Amino acid sequence: MPFFPFISASKNATENDGTFVCLLFSSPKETYDCFNTNVLGLLNATRAVLPYMRAQRSGTVALFGSLGSWSGAPGAGIYCATKWAVSGLAESLRLDVADFGIRVCVIEPGYFRTGFLNAGARVRTERRIEDYEGSAVGKTRAMLDQYDEKQPGDLEKGAKVIVDCFERGDGVPLRLVLGSDCRAAIEDKCRSTLEYLEENKAVIDGTDYAEGE
Repeated sequence: MPFFPFISASKNATENDGTFVCLLFSSPKETYDCFNTNVLGLLNATRAVLPYMRAQRSGTVALFGSLGSWSGAPGAGIYCATKWAVSGLAESLRLDVADFGIRVCVIEPGYFRTGFLNAGARVRTERRIEDYEGSAVGKTRAMLDQYDEKQPGDLEKGAKVIVDCFERGDGVPLRLVLGSDCRAAIEDKCRSTLEYLEENKAVIDGTDYAEGE
């Protein structure tokens, strides 16, 4: 079965402020550039190849989400929005093309020790708001500087898991989560969401029509 990977860039010049585009500072063009790279470019590549996969009734589409697909972060609103979009697209696309023997997987890595956070790879938004320098936004930026080259993920191990996953043939998962930090973030998100639903069940369910209406 042929394997066609379509991967959003993990390191690119349009992801301002290093890896993240902050919705507080980004211009419409900077926002568009981030979506264009992480979402629209990925969509265009996928649209281009799907007719061939559909004709041969096989293929695999691999999209890149991230830890940001699950959890927002200060100063990373636009970046996280693009990654949530990719994961949502993967879920829907998987259902759209399953009848044609096409598999879809979104790869969701945590922080891996690449050049992603290197100072030389970072492009900052033109606009900065001084009020935010001492806030959670500024602290996140400082944390990223300190985290560079200290990320927990081993790139070679992560790459091997990806290759092994797609070489298996059948059984490609909807999500391929990589890294203990990403697993922990997903567990926390699921736990807090279930707690919210349980605590607010009466209010949530109370918006339905009464039975028989």
